Amino acid sequence: MKPTLLLTLIGLYNWSYALGLWFKAPSYHPEPIDTTVYSNLFTYAHLIDIAYCVDKFHQIGEPFDCELACSSRFPNMTLVKQWYFDDSVAGYIATTHSNIFQYKDPSTIMSRKKKTIVVSLRGTRSLYDTIADLKVDMVSYSNLRYSLPYCGLNCKIHIGFNEYFQNTIRTIHLVLENELEDLEDYELVMLGHSMGGSVALLLALHYLDLGYGKITLVTMGQPLVGNREFTTWADYVLGSYMPVTHNTFDRIYLRVVHKGDIVTTIPKNGGMLFEHYYQFDNQIYLNISARDTMPGPQQVVDCFSGDNSRCIAKDFQARDLISNNYYENHNTYFRRLGLCGILPV
Repeated sequence: MKPTLLLTLIGLYNWSYALGLWFKAPSYHPEPIDTTVYSNLFTYAHLIDIAYCVDKFHQIGEPFDCELACSSRFPNMTLVKQWYFDDSVAGYIATTHSNIFQYKDPSTIMSRKKKTIVVSLRGTRSLYDTIADLKVDMVSYSNLRYSLPYCGLNCKIHIGFNEYFQNTIRTIHLVLENELEDLEDYELVMLGHSMGGSVALLLALHYLDLGYGKITLVTMGQPLVGNREFTTWADYVLGSYMPVTHNTFDRIYLRVVHKGDIVTTIPKNGGMLFEHYYQFDNQIYLNISARDTMPGPQQVVDCFSGDNSRCIAKDFQARDLISNNYYENHNTYFRRLGLCGILPV
């Protein structure tokens, strides 16, 4: 459906109303998330990690085989597409009619009509490259306005992430449209780590605007993406103000941030005067040392606010800057990410 002036005005009114609700967040004291979603995050991290099996020299085998136990952990998952760019994000698309969380239960294997489509994206392997690649310039962002309210004239996003998004959408759009064609019972799962998380965010917004409402977006170690206007709008349309619950699409977006992960706080300023990147209020915080890959349920908390002083906002005091293990903090999300194809099996 094409945007009209009436739909745009209605969207802006609804968005403004929601912003009033936003400031009535239940509490700024971090709270443990739903235990089922907590368990699901281990699965999402595994699916994200598999994207690192795609590089210039390695690929995922068919039907879904890799050195990270792809076929045994995700039976009946079928690889649809994989891609690699030297100067951008890499990833894969895979589908299944099985339950990706209860794979050990025989009754769930191939017993559902629901189709799950996984799009998983990875960034560069090097933390140095990740930081160096974060060119700070911004570019105007204008959403389609088919199903979402207009972001506004002042919305801006990172120019590099926008380029990566455009490259990725050209690569996968026809494939995804074919997989989604005429489906009523589906779930489109968008996943990404590091810069791959930023592109996954932009992809989720794009397909949500196209009218595909059954989307789950999970990013881990994702950098900042845009200015205040964009970030506030994205938080609203992705349901960041809603409770974290399993098997609903009220809160589409889970932005997972590890304690001490500096990548989730940058870039700070844009290339022009008065251009600033803003922290998302959507923050699932892993309050645990990177030496431990298995956070407990009480250590995975919803922070409700990007500037919550009990979460990532407190992690970079002067006394912590030298002792902080930036590499481990950025690559430890329920497992050690990014080692596929590097370490011997």
